[in-house]
Amino acid sequence: MATPHEDMDAAVPESTDMDIIPSYESLQKSEGEVQPSLADTPNAMDVDPLDVSQITAGGASPLPELAKSPLDIDTILPMDSSLEEEVNAVSTWHIEDLAALRTEQRKFGPEFEAGGLKWRILLFPNGNKQQDVLSVFLDCVDAHDNPDPEWHRCVSFAISVMNPRDPTRNVTQNAIHRFNPQSTDWGFNSMCPQSRLYTGDDNKGLPVMDADDLDIVVWIRIMHDETGVLWHKFENWDSRERTGFVGLKNQGATCYMNSVLQSLYFTNYFRKATFEIPTENEDPSKSIVLAMQRIFYNLQFSPNAVSTTELTKSFGWDAIDSFAQHDVQEFNRVLQDNLESKMKGTKAEGAITRLFVGKMKSYIKCVNVDYESSRKEDFYDIQLNVKGCKNLKESFDEYVSVENMDGENKYAAEGFGLQDAKKGVIFESFPPVLHLQLKRFEYDFQRDVLIKINDRHEYPSEIEVDGYLAEEADRTVKQKYHLHGVLVHSGDLHGGHYCAFLRPTTGEKWFKFDDDRVIPATRREVFDENFGGEFPSMRQGIKLKRFTNAYMLVYVRDSDRAEVLAEVTKDDIPSHLQKRLEEERIQQEAETKEREEAYLYLTVRVVREEDIAQHEGFDLWNFSHPLPCTYRVLKSDTLAAFKQTVGEKLSLHDEDFRFWSFIGRQNKTTRPDQPLLDMENMRMEAILNKLGKHSNELKLYLELVKDPNVIQLPPVENSMEPGLMLWLKYYDPVQLTLHVIGRIYVENRETRLGDIIPFLVKKANLPEDTPLKLFEEIKPDMIDLLKPKATFSSGELGDGDILCFQRDLTPQEAAELPDPNQAEIPAYFEALRNRVTVTFKEKGHDRENGTSIVLSKKMNYANIATQLAKRIGAEAEKIRLLVFVPPGHPPNRGTVIKYSATWYLELAISARGIPVHDPNSAGEDAGTLIYEVLGIRVKELESKRYLKIWWVDKKNKEQGPFDILIPKSARVADLHAAVAEKIRDGHIKVEAGSDVLQATKFRVFELGRDSRVGKQYSEVDYVDTIKDSSEIYVEEILAQEVSQPLLQVFHYTKDPIRGHGVPFFLALNPGEPFSETRRRLQARLGMNDKEFAKVKFQLVEMRGKVQQVEDEDILADFPRTDEWSLGVDHVDRSARGGRLGGFEKAIKIF
Repeated sequence: MATPHEDMDAAVPESTDMDIIPSYESLQKSEGEVQPSLADTPNAMDVDPLDVSQITAGGASPLPELAKSPLDIDTILPMDSSLEEEVNAVSTWHIEDLAALRTEQRKFGPEFEAGGLKWRILLFPNGNKQQDVLSVFLDCVDAHDNPDPEWHRCVSFAISVMNPRDPTRNVTQNAIHRFNPQSTDWGFNSMCPQSRLYTGDDNKGLPVMDADDLDIVVWIRIMHDETGVLWHKFENWDSRERTGFVGLKNQGATCYMNSVLQSLYFTNYFRKATFEIPTENEDPSKSIVLAMQRIFYNLQFSPNAVSTTELTKSFGWDAIDSFAQHDVQEFNRVLQDNLESKMKGTKAEGAITRLFVGKMKSYIKCVNVDYESSRKEDFYDIQLNVKGCKNLKESFDEYVSVENMDGENKYAAEGFGLQDAKKGVIFESFPPVLHLQLKRFEYDFQRDVLIKINDRHEYPSEIEVDGYLAEEADRTVKQKYHLHGVLVHSGDLHGGHYCAFLRPTTGEKWFKFDDDRVIPATRREVFDENFGGEFPSMRQGIKLKRFTNAYMLVYVRDSDRAEVLAEVTKDDIPSHLQKRLEEERIQQEAETKEREEAYLYLTVRVVREEDIAQHEGFDLWNFSHPLPCTYRVLKSDTLAAFKQTVGEKLSLHDEDFRFWSFIGRQNKTTRPDQPLLDMENMRMEAILNKLGKHSNELKLYLELVKDPNVIQLPPVENSMEPGLMLWLKYYDPVQLTLHVIGRIYVENRETRLGDIIPFLVKKANLPEDTPLKLFEEIKPDMIDLLKPKATFSSGELGDGDILCFQRDLTPQEAAELPDPNQAEIPAYFEALRNRVTVTFKEKGHDRENGTSIVLSKKMNYANIATQLAKRIGAEAEKIRLLVFVPPGHPPNRGTVIKYSATWYLELAISARGIPVHDPNSAGEDAGTLIYEVLGIRVKELESKRYLKIWWVDKKNKEQGPFDILIPKSARVADLHAAVAEKIRDGHIKVEAGSDVLQATKFRVFELGRDSRVGKQYSEVDYVDTIKDSSEIYVEEILAQEVSQPLLQVFHYTKDPIRGHGVPFFLALNPGEPFSETRRRLQARLGMNDKEFAKVKFQLVEMRGKVQQVEDEDILADFPRTDEWSLGVDHVDRSARGGRLGGFEKAIKIF
């Protein structure tokens, strides 16, 4: 591994397929490579070079020709065909006596010239702080002290230590490096083990040296850096400064979204149209359009990478959605569908159609008679096959390829009988911006997996598609397109990354948009490196597969380029939008500046008496809650200056108050400790340090000098002891409240606790002779009873301690309380310590806010269900708790909570690994409980099998889910009867006059992964064979389905692997043309004419083979097996989405 000599932790250079080459001997013997290691050295450079017997550079005085011998540069340093060489050079440093050099730490070889620069070898005879090795580096002399920070040279080089008389006895390594003033040398810390020099080994053969002398040879290729970023490490890279553009931040797995957004942004016509949508009255947290406008505005004007968080929030996504990978084409369509609806009725209406929508025609045309059947439809993008096609032209040719219908496959033309015909697809028009999706992902139905196709598929910078237009199409505009963008996928099915190569203008400059980084790109990067296929390794005869390839292409029509790519100026952005977004930008810059200057400031949180009086809980304040008096203070300010600021804000004079410090005690409580006396002239930072604060926050208590809530005991004469300041809390067991009601100052520590009771009675406005009980609040789980005869000293009470008191209740009084279990202060604190807030969300509605209820961790299943039932208006016995979800975790994790009288909420919290709550944070959010309301009592599940079923009606519409409770020993026939009962009692709605109950036999099935029928259950199957997690579908078996052959029908969008909805079975009528079948299908799907006109049909085999279905086809005549289904291609507009199909979760914008 090549490294700089001065940096032990240096990274390996980027963008190299092989940074080490084998020795000549290894080349000859095909043995393993030498693997050097990292090291470090002092920075001493004043060393005299040794004598040189031979130096060659740039071809001058070359080494003897050996007819492509191991010394040949093309053998040692194969040329990377993707790069262009500026110059190459070879130099040899002959060392007369290597042993003589071992007295010195390092030596420089003689300088030599290559590419107009001076170079030299840096040798560490005893290793670069590594023993028993030889360390060798290439040093660029001209890089030292170069005043130009942008100066660099990209060099591919190899270094060899070899026997001067036998060049085959050598050790050789190679590397690439970007030499610059910050990185002047690069090489090999472990160039060669000392043992290899002198003794050799069994694997490598003879030693390198057979005498005292040694040659060190260096081969150099200085490469042309076309973009200025070759082998760049991009440290402190400023995309705006270097390219004029900025990137988008990745939220976790949103690279697919970033690629699409950048592509749409640089489709300038689209950007202008987005700015034209009115958003003056939009809710910033929910408006997708405003979020898009914000992103586009910031991409145009922000100096830094732009966040997409507001956009995903407006989608209704949570953090989990941001970590889900999706398909760029699918996201593009869903986003455009949403924006298109928002554009209606605005100046931007129709913009998406004008930009991206073309028309195509599916046809069957008779050869011998004048008859054609055709159907026209819009398209937003074209999906082209990669498999079996070498380039884009072949993909287009395949797309419009004509199928001959002759012989036994003749077409039944209406009025003409069976005829020879041609069947295919042709384009009526192309849009100004053409989106081409290359089908890199295919479903292998035989293996039941999705696979990625990495075959080589070439695409040009310009295409002409006039030849794919129908004869009658308008040809006044030439259909010549220029490549505008390439969206690229790297990786495989299980993990990958998207980026975009875009040409922002009509010029020839390309840029790579890789999330938050934008860099210049070469044509080779845009084209050759994204064609896919294989590429040659630097090792001879070895080819490697490319897993990085183009997935979506964006072409812009030549005649529309000027308009589509016209510059977007501030005049194109509405003034209200500019004002709003500029204010947001200024606010963000201020926040950024505040963060950058945070080291100059500290936060001071001031607790006042009124804050403490409102606090109900442990300690005097919960510092996880916000405080009204919170200040950002310069560390250099004095306490006096800060006190003046607080006084002015609270209208207090300097002599009216003083500060106490809050400290965290070992028992995890936080109490006032001591007043800040004689510190007025100290800097705030010094006070922070003196108090031993490790954070950047200071907590202070503001004490009023004349506080009417302070009980002052009579002074004690000649007392030499310091007094005590304690806080008082009064507990009312009737109201179940505990509040601070003031402080008490005790001058004499030997005062008995019983002596202060009259003062406490008066303070709490109780009758004069009321008996009291006193407790000390030590920590949440330690509330100690205090004896009235004890003194403050013997009770170990000190400054800042909390004294709690209440009426001493008789047994009868305690029994009559609203909650006798909390009759005394310790019991109240115990209840407080177990108090948590739980959010309840109904199953399937986890994106909604839910219902929050304060509970006790000691509550059991029945208690919790009762509390929830009161809030949601349900029967407590029918509430089923499913799973507890900790804060920050995705919903629907874990297993169902089994009903038990011994189950407590505390078990769920601890089982999910919730950390122990801060005792001062009682009532804090503990997490979420997912629940569902059943149609039966939860207790009945102990002896019964509970199933959720969905009813599918004659129009393929779902109803449900419905709860079914049947004995665990029941069969599916019993399930039929239970469903029939649901229909009789009206829970399942059927059409009026339906005879569905006459047979009471239904089809029961569950879905497969591809949204087709996965498994059908017969009447004799036991219900226990149905998995708990299965979604069961039940549909009526229609009369014609009993006597006629059936064909399964399933729903998908664009590609059969993207299934959705619920499949059904279609009875096939003999001799019925598909034009008639379509009418039955429309009735079965319950679609209106407008919706149904957009639907396409294909016969789909399990192994992925597809066959277009035309109006004249007779489905009953097609060969049928269980592997064939009829696919219905239409947009999924259901709320439930694609449940099981596809390789990723369907995208939803809520």
